[in-house]
Amino acid sequence: MSTDPERTLHHALDVTADDAWAIMDFLMPRLESLERLHDGDTEEHRTAAALAEAVAVLVLALVSEILGPPRGRCRDRSAPAPAPAPSPPPMEDERLAKEKRRLTMIAEYWNQLCGIVRPWRESDGYDRTRWHRVTFLDAAAEAEYHRLAAEAGLRSAEWP
Repeated sequence: MSTDPERTLHHALDVTADDAWAIMDFLMPRLESLERLHDGDTEEHRTAAALAEAVAVLVLALVSEILGPPRGRCRDRSAPAPAPAPSPPPMEDERLAKEKRRLTMIAEYWNQLCGIVRPWRESDGYDRTRWHRVTFLDAAAEAEYHRLAAEAGLRSAEWP
């Protein structure tokens, strides 16, 4: 998916849909192979199937947060509804809170996917540079952390 395997992710804002799909493209063939290798009534088959489902759900949730809700994909063939009254533009605080929530969800989903794929870190095709947890939502959040740590006289932790 990504044409730049050396790209390092530092913040939730850096995570793209291609990053999510790359983990899915890496894991799904392995999990599907395990499912085929074991009969449907075995623990191995059920475990591989459950993990494949969890990965798919996380990837779709992550991509949805990154790309936002779909627009214009569904057509309503009923009579057009009257145009709603225009809503006032969101206040800056509301917009920032919404963006922080979105980035928080991206970080949570991404970190869960990285936890799932981590046991394969010694396998061919595992992207050590890219597939690691993110700690901060964006560069501003990281700078604020370092500023507060310096003000408090604390040594900032080193993050990957």
